[in-house]
Amino acid sequence: MVDVVSDIALVESDRAACAKSRLVACLTSRDDAAAYVEAMSDDVFSTGYQHKSFLLAWLSQQDAKPFFLVFSAPGHGDVLLPLEMQKFGIARYCGGTHANGNFPVGKIEDIHALVGTSWSEFVHLIRTLPAHPDAIFLERQHASLEGVKNPFVFPSSAISPNVALSLSLEGGFSKVLERHHAKRKRKRQRSQMRKLEAMGKVEIIQHVPCEDVRSVLERFFVLKAERFKEQGICDVFQEQQVREMFTQMFMASCKAKLPRHVLKTVTLDDQIISIIGCTIHRDRLIVEFGTIDNRFASGGPGDLLFFHAMEDACDKGLDIFDFGIGDEFYKRSWCEIETWHHDATLAITHRGKAMVAYKHLRSQFVRAIKSNEIVWAQLKKLRRFFRWVRFC
Repeated sequence: MVDVVSDIALVESDRAACAKSRLVACLTSRDDAAAYVEAMSDDVFSTGYQHKSFLLAWLSQQDAKPFFLVFSAPGHGDVLLPLEMQKFGIARYCGGTHANGNFPVGKIEDIHALVGTSWSEFVHLIRTLPAHPDAIFLERQHASLEGVKNPFVFPSSAISPNVALSLSLEGGFSKVLERHHAKRKRKRQRSQMRKLEAMGKVEIIQHVPCEDVRSVLERFFVLKAERFKEQGICDVFQEQQVREMFTQMFMASCKAKLPRHVLKTVTLDDQIISIIGCTIHRDRLIVEFGTIDNRFASGGPGDLLFFHAMEDACDKGLDIFDFGIGDEFYKRSWCEIETWHHDATLAITHRGKAMVAYKHLRSQFVRAIKSNEIVWAQLKKLRRFFRWVRFC
C-alpha cells in the first residue's frame, strides 16, 4: 500500500490519545482514489471485488463517488475500506449489489492489527473526518477469509439474507462428478448437446477474445434485461455506468497475460445463446453473472455452459467454483458449500440511526420470507405474474 501523508489529511480520533489510537484518512476524489489503487502493492490481501481491476473499472466511471476510508493501527500500514457514496447519505462497498463476499484491502498483518476495534471506535474515528456519510452499510462481508478475520464484522453484525453457494474442485472433474451424480450429469449433458445440435452448429467458447468482448456483453445486457422482465425483477444492469464498468473490466483483463475476468459462451450457428462472466481470484472461479436466450431454454444451454466451465476450471487447477449469491435449484444440484456473509451497519449521525433501524427491520423481513420455502415460492410466482411491476 502507499503511505498516506501529504495529499491525504491524516485525522486523529483524539489528539491526547493519538499515539496509541487508530488513524483514519478519507479519499473522495476519483483521481486521488484511482492513484491510491494504482499504487497498491501486489501482495495486498483482497477479494476479487476489492481487487485493483474491479476498483479501477468502477473508478473509471464519471458518476463514481468514492468514499475510500484508509485505516492504520499504530506501527502498521494502511487498510483500505473502498466505499462509494450513494443517495440518502449512505456509503456502501464500491459496486453496490455487484460486489459480494466483501473484505477490506491490505497486508494480512495490517488487517489483523485492526481486529478487536469496536464499531463505536470506528464510528468515532469517522466522525472526526471533515466530511462523512450519515450511515455506512457494510453488506455481504466475509467474517473471515482464508483464516484472516474481518475487523469490520462485529458481534452485533447480522447474517446477510442471501446465501452464497460454491463447490470444491478437489480431485479434478471426474471426482467432482462422482460427488454429484456422475451418471445423471453426463447423461443430461449429452441430451442437451443432442437437442442443440439438432438446431444447428454448437460451439462452447471458454475465453471470448478481446475483439468480441464488447459485443458479447451487449448481447448479455439485452438477454438479461429480458430475463429480469419475465421474472418481474429490477434490471441491476440497466444503468449505463454499470454496463461500462463491466465492459472496462473485461476489456482490460483480456489483454493480460493471465486474465482475471473471462467471458464464456455457448453459440448456436454463431449466435450466442448462453453467457457467463467469471472472475478468477486466488484459485477460485467466481461466476459474476450469467443468462440464456429463452428461445433455446429447452436445450439447456446454461447447464451445458456450467458443465464445461467447471471442467475447464478443474483443468486449470482451480480449487473452488463459486456460483455467488443466490439460492437456485441449478446451483444446489452442484454445490456443497454454503457461505453466509455478514452485514455491519454504522450510524454516523442521528439521521443515520433512523436509516440503520430501517435497514435492520427490512433485512429481518427479507430473511423471514426467504427462510419460509412456501411463502418464498408463492412470492416468486406472484412476482412473475405481476412482471409489469419491478421489485427493485
